[in-house]
Amino acid sequence: MSTGILLQLAQTLLAILLAPLLMGWVNQCRAWLQGRSAPPITQPYRTLKKLFHKDAVMAHNASPLFRFAPYMIFACMALAAGIVPTIANDLPFSPAADVIALVGIFALARVFLALAAMDIGTAFGSLGARREMLVSFLAEPALLMVFFTASLISQSTELPVIVETLAHREFAIYPSLAFAAVAFWMISVAENARIPVDNPSTHLELTMIHEAM
Repeated sequence: MSTGILLQLAQTLLAILLAPLLMGWVNQCRAWLQGRSAPPITQPYRTLKKLFHKDAVMAHNASPLFRFAPYMIFACMALAAGIVPTIANDLPFSPAADVIALVGIFALARVFLALAAMDIGTAFGSLGARREMLVSFLAEPALLMVFFTASLISQSTELPVIVETLAHREFAIYPSLAFAAVAFWMISVAENARIPVDNPSTHLELTMIHEAM
């Protein structure tokens, strides 16, 4: 049991610590495609270190919700990283790794993000929150359908069972999984705020979502 708890904690910490590294790699690829010199892959770590040394800037009319939202969003993402089987399947939180619960965690984080954006009452915050909820309204039901496609094959909505079934199943052609893979790729583009859904490097009101929030 203690080994399982350690693996669970290691999985969560590994996901949190490697997330900025993935962002640095994405930034490098984008710079190379644009013909620019790429920043170091560890640049996001330096940016985080710089931000942690700065004081928080908040609006004078911000409610406690605005202060609480970042911690709640981080907790939701850390919980999602902890229950998704990556290092091992048989972990203490494996019974909680249900696809419906996972999508619900993502939705909860998005709701707190939108509420925090609307809390201070700015026009840009409300604009970004509305667009964020529109993307959520389109992406999360599609994500559920992708998970349900795999659930029909494994006869379970638990992620460890789905992974175990698909990993040890005899080779077979499932056209539904091919369509689900395309849908999952499109959802990933939307969830990661990439073109054509969003443009992280833009300053135009027409295309910004997270920048407005």
